[in-house]
Amino acid sequence: MLSRKPVYIRPGDDTLYPIKNRDGVIETLVNPNIDTALTIDKDAQTNFVYNRYHHLPLEAQRQKLPVFQYRNHILYLLEKYQTLILIGETGCGKSTQVPQYLHEIGHRVCVTQPRVAAALSLASRVADERGEPLGERVGYAAAMTSARTVDTGIVFMTEGVLLREMFASPLLMQYSCIVLDEVHERSQMTDVLMGLLKKIAKKRKNLKIVVSSATMDADFLKDFFNLKDNKDKSRSTSVVMAMRGRTHPIDVLYVQEPVPDYVKATVDTIIKIHENEPFGDVLAFLTSQEEILSATDTLEAYATDNNEKNKHRRHFPSGIGAADMSVVPMYGSLPHHKQLRAFQMGDRNVRKVVLATNIAETSVTIPGVVYVVDCGFHKLPHFEPSVGVESVSVCPVSRHNATQRAGRAGRTGPGKCYRLYTESDYDNLPPSVPPEMCRSDLSSILLQLKALGIHNLLRFTFPTPPPAKSLLAGLETLYALKAIDKEGDLTEDLGVKMAEVPLKPMCAKMLCSSGEFGVIDEILSVVSMLQVDGVFTRHGTGRDNIAAKISRRNHFEVAEGDIIMYLNIFDSYSKLRSSVDEKRSKKLCKDWCQKMYVNYRVMEKAVEIRNSLEKLVKNKFGLTNTAYDGLDLMTAKCVRVMKAVLSGLFPQAAYLSTDGSYRGVRGAELHISPDSCLYHTQQPKWVVFASVQSASDKVCMRDMMTIDKRWLLEIAPHYYRET
Repeated sequence: MLSRKPVYIRPGDDTLYPIKNRDGVIETLVNPNIDTALTIDKDAQTNFVYNRYHHLPLEAQRQKLPVFQYRNHILYLLEKYQTLILIGETGCGKSTQVPQYLHEIGHRVCVTQPRVAAALSLASRVADERGEPLGERVGYAAAMTSARTVDTGIVFMTEGVLLREMFASPLLMQYSCIVLDEVHERSQMTDVLMGLLKKIAKKRKNLKIVVSSATMDADFLKDFFNLKDNKDKSRSTSVVMAMRGRTHPIDVLYVQEPVPDYVKATVDTIIKIHENEPFGDVLAFLTSQEEILSATDTLEAYATDNNEKNKHRRHFPSGIGAADMSVVPMYGSLPHHKQLRAFQMGDRNVRKVVLATNIAETSVTIPGVVYVVDCGFHKLPHFEPSVGVESVSVCPVSRHNATQRAGRAGRTGPGKCYRLYTESDYDNLPPSVPPEMCRSDLSSILLQLKALGIHNLLRFTFPTPPPAKSLLAGLETLYALKAIDKEGDLTEDLGVKMAEVPLKPMCAKMLCSSGEFGVIDEILSVVSMLQVDGVFTRHGTGRDNIAAKISRRNHFEVAEGDIIMYLNIFDSYSKLRSSVDEKRSKKLCKDWCQKMYVNYRVMEKAVEIRNSLEKLVKNKFGLTNTAYDGLDLMTAKCVRVMKAVLSGLFPQAAYLSTDGSYRGVRGAELHISPDSCLYHTQQPKWVVFASVQSASDKVCMRDMMTIDKRWLLEIAPHYYRET
């Protein structure tokens, strides 16, 4: 029996619900590099949500969530206090239920999420639970798309969208309650919003703020949002409520001496647990996909031998009952149907061993874990202002991370945590990981704050103040792009426009200065393609993979690099799209994409982004092309496009050094990404790149374009000089 009436949606080309692939994952199609200033470590992030009550009606599922019993407590505390700090473990229902409770008592709620996929999937889930089409009472706004009306009561959005709404309504008068979700991730945008909401809360005493987190230091947040009452200085305006599940006692064991190889030590520890400890599942933390696959190979060889021997024995030499072993990897870039294996109940007398990255700390909760093996390391992305690029490096965890990892062993009963480092090493660990604000490129955030009228950035109330060198590097980048002047104020024409364009400063500059080169339409296409990810369909191995590579090489790859290749793809697609009527063009485009091994949905997303940007720069800004004499074809036009691209990306130039690698203008060692069309050609002397990714110990340039060294002196004489 269904718990709600069926909802019928009028048929149409555009579905109201986000598109899901065959693994059930929502496809956002947006380039992950535009969500954050940092390089994305895909192994450490997942949008996977395990729901063990999926067979029950939706109303029954809601009542099974731990947050259900706290509903009245939450509403009572929000009535008494302006800010509620809500601490609850992953999967307790904070993100989906609390906004509904607030809406039910009359609030207009805005819920922020750090990632696009999370905003779309949560909005879809809440609309399902309420039995309404997405876009009416429950809506979303993310990645230049939205589904909402003026009457929408619950809006899920990315943090960047809420920041942009402050341009139109600095006090956010359209909402009566703001829910900041996933605050424990401490993303750059989260910290900025916390600082801005604290300012707004001083002006709007009736605005309610819910700060939701899985592991965050609650006292730190309470003190940050505590605005002293003018009438009663002792009265606090913020309160903490914890919804922690029952945690059983956990024995923590340390090694006596440091281990030389933590991957090998992890494998040895798991085998010792299996042969000497009572039955129970094991969760081991490693840093990356490569380490997990290496440990999986070794453990699977042991498991095969162990399971074979168990046919002829009942006990291990230690006296513990003999059990079979099943090894399961768990990392963010693993397909979702394979991630599901970590949550499934094992067969009788089969011990499940889950090898996971730090996504198992806060992003997901794996049931049945009794033993945890903590290697003591994780991957951390960081930006180095002195060299000017982002990278991901393996570094020791903090004490907060170590405590969180150990807590995973005590969910269902008493557990044990084996730490592969000494107790003195644990005492020397930092209390917590520095937030992203302290280890990222700040140019984009500083531009937004300038546009909001916050001129004294050094006095802005950041929850954790960023290093002065990062602030200065961000301001230097904005000054080089001519977004701010010598006084640090937004430049009247260019700076104001760049702040309003929902792109990174370098792409915004490229777009705003494209009129000077007479190539507005071409640059619109380029920046739209840079906002999406996965233009070409991916095939594992075999004939399709070879055919896809041949098609890409023969039809699209050019000597000028990826950025011009993207422009050619977009031009071919848009000509085909506009060549016939709308009804036939859809089928024609799909057939063309299939033939060329291009992702149809990604191209449609790029068209959508381009249309949105075109309205902004042509209708609102009134941007027009400068007229050029003579023939405007082929090489001449291509050079102007490349110079327009360079006008925004010139701080990210690199040259070929004598050792075969590339050097950034500030000295960073860089390499060409294997995905680039320049990877298999003769290495060009000078290039620019739009983003980077970390591959093992290398920093690889993505979305590249070749340039002439003389152009740097022509386009940016204030930034470069010949020596």
